[in-house]
Amino acid sequence: MTWWCSATGEAWSWTWRAYPGVWLMVAVLAFGYWRLTRRPAGERAGPERTWLGWAGVLIIWLMLDWPVGTLGAGYLVSVHAAQFLILAFIAPPLLLLGIPAGRWALLARRLARGGPLAAVVRTVTHPVVAGVAFNLVVLVTHLPDVVDTLMTQQAGAFVVDLAWILVGILFWWPIVAPVPARRGGVPASILYLFLATVIHTALAMWLLLSRYPVYGVYELAPPIGGRSAMADQAMAGGIMELVGGGLIIGAIAVLFFRWAAMEERRS
Repeated sequence: MTWWCSATGEAWSWTWRAYPGVWLMVAVLAFGYWRLTRRPAGERAGPERTWLGWAGVLIIWLMLDWPVGTLGAGYLVSVHAAQFLILAFIAPPLLLLGIPAGRWALLARRLARGGPLAAVVRTVTHPVVAGVAFNLVVLVTHLPDVVDTLMTQQAGAFVVDLAWILVGILFWWPIVAPVPARRGGVPASILYLFLATVIHTALAMWLLLSRYPVYGVYELAPPIGGRSAMADQAMAGGIMELVGGGLIIGAIAVLFFRWAAMEERRS
């Protein structure tokens, strides 16, 4: 039974394919997010923040289901790179931004009481831990042996996709989430964003400058539109470098200008 997008070695066809595993995961995510974003009694918030989160859920569905999920799993490494950026850099901050302020306040009160759960949350969301975990997962899930092994199996492809989403939430937590409060302010956040994407930049340059295809699963995939494996790989490196770098620079710019505006108001 085909339940998740993976490399099959079959010739590409625009015939629609069903992936019930993707639908089930998105349904569970949507239900959990609906429960999470229900506003506590008496708490009012603009609907636009909640819809940011629902946009994140929709984006995850589009990236995992046919045709994007199928193309990225076993045909085009450029689509695979775009999936990574969107699942790790775009959808997670939208999910976090859509959480109502009342939910963050509730989490802050629970953390203030202490206990094992509070210790775990404070530890895993610490910028150093989050940054190291993000770089480690990004590196491992882009190693040739790992990609060629996991992307040919439905369970393996599922693990890669899920890892990108989870580590993306962890990566953006110190920037987007107001809980727990961190010292350092905006300058520390900017430094964090810069340092936490070093591996991502190195991988992009590796794909751009490599003289040979690095992933067998995409090199041997049935060609689409006459594009060679090397041309597709170069496009993947360009997407990771230009688009990924643009997203991080954009986030840094937003943080900087907000910080500058706050400093101006204080002065």
